[in-house]
Amino acid sequence: MSGVQLDDRDVIVVGGGPVGLTAALWLADGGASVTVVESQTAPGDLPRAISIADETFRIMDHLGICDELKAESLLDTGSKYFGLNDRLLAASKPLPSRTGHPAKSQFDQPVLEELLWDRAVTHPRIDFRSGTLAVALHQDSARVAVEVRPVDGDDAASELIGAKYLIGADGGKSFVRGAVSTRLVGSTQQERWIVVDLLNVTTPREPYAEFHGNGERPYVLVPGIKNRLRIEFMLFDDEDGEAMCAPERIIALCDPIEPGVRPEDIRRAVVYVAHQRVAEHYRRGRVFLVGDAAHLMPPFSGQGLNAGLRDANNIAWKLLDVLAGRGTEALLDSYEAERRTHGAKMVTVSRRTGAVVMAVGTLRTRLRDAAFRTVSIVPRINDYLRNMRFITPPNYADGVAVPAPDKAAPLAGVVGRPLGQPTVTFSDGTTGGLDRALGGGWGLVHLGDGAGIDARRGYWNGLEPRQVRVLPAGSRLPVPHEEDEIVTVVETADSIVSLCDEARAARAGAVTLLVRPDKYVAAVITPGDEDRIIAALRTYEAPLVLTVKEEA
Repeated sequence: MSGVQLDDRDVIVVGGGPVGLTAALWLADGGASVTVVESQTAPGDLPRAISIADETFRIMDHLGICDELKAESLLDTGSKYFGLNDRLLAASKPLPSRTGHPAKSQFDQPVLEELLWDRAVTHPRIDFRSGTLAVALHQDSARVAVEVRPVDGDDAASELIGAKYLIGADGGKSFVRGAVSTRLVGSTQQERWIVVDLLNVTTPREPYAEFHGNGERPYVLVPGIKNRLRIEFMLFDDEDGEAMCAPERIIALCDPIEPGVRPEDIRRAVVYVAHQRVAEHYRRGRVFLVGDAAHLMPPFSGQGLNAGLRDANNIAWKLLDVLAGRGTEALLDSYEAERRTHGAKMVTVSRRTGAVVMAVGTLRTRLRDAAFRTVSIVPRINDYLRNMRFITPPNYADGVAVPAPDKAAPLAGVVGRPLGQPTVTFSDGTTGGLDRALGGGWGLVHLGDGAGIDARRGYWNGLEPRQVRVLPAGSRLPVPHEEDEIVTVVETADSIVSLCDEARAARAGAVTLLVRPDKYVAAVITPGDEDRIIAALRTYEAPLVLTVKEEA
């Protein structure tokens, strides 16, 4: 590997799309020095992903761009499934989210890319190398190095950038994945689809994605904000993809659904074949794969980008803890264990959703419609479909978490799950989500007036957590003092989520929730259970401090 050696960085991120920039910003906001290597010279302007999950909004809230993104999104949407003769088979909408954000929304990817790009190029701890290609990669037990050169400079001298770790966020054709000899395993669907993104749409539509399986040409219709509309049509084997993208053919395809489309209304028309593949490994030594570099999935459940942003969030906080000197190798290994499991699950869900939509022919569609009507009679299945319970958030109970020894223990079910975010009142009289008090690191959330645990010394202090006491609605906020180590907030009466009510209903008593930086609950701590939880957590987090018991 040739080139001019540059100073080592903490992390190199190869790929400056939304997943790579999310990882870079999370790391840089946490104090890491980051180099981003991106071949493009401007943020992407194509509307690729279109569905956004509540957890993505939560991540963007941490990065400071959530409100701007929401202003350009169609919030709180659902899905409808139609069969033969456009008969409605099922209408589904997620239950209200516990995260403090809409469970499912439609957004415009260029808006997100521009928001992230603008933050990254001005960040003092990010060295942003746009218009740059990664051409070689090498790692050993102590560091990783990548050789880069300008995209338009075949004759230019290459440069060598070194770092402690590297994140490959360079898409489905990932250079990084190939450089670390990791394969994508899975399959590619036979059917081709044409994606059409329209502007200036005048037909009013409900806030639902529509999946039409009429037995002839299946299509998907997804409304957006500001008169945007996406329509996806399945192509037949004898149709030429390039010819079908011509404006006159697009207008003809759209006419029965959205009449009056003009050539200038066609923002994009492209043919794609969906893949359902997962990388064999998400970690190779000091290199980690995220987003499409780690998994490719059909678009029918809208989970591809959302899964990638969870990847970025997951590995970023773990790298920060390792760089801080308390995270272990097991913590880094947990990235693959946690994210590959959920990524593979979302690939399966997306494939099954597509199979429902892509049925062609009278017999197949009649059988599908009959099956829908039959299973919908069963209340449990009907609830499962109607509330979109088939799209589930990750459960990290088998990862960086310490489940209760008894599954019947109070609040045992919250471990490994996203922390519910109530709306709370702060000491200055303002209201907002609980995340505002927790910040971007570890958190200790004390519920109610009980003493909970003593986090002033020992292991808990080594995690450098934010401590927040949450009081039930109607409680009186104490007068804050500068020396207070615990921030106290009060849940509002109209909050969808009430952590205090849930603890009371479970008869949890004095209890503290240990919350990971990605806002997943790592443990439910009671005074008599601290030693067991600390011993288990030391596998992943080993700050150089003693517990109170060890000090004695």
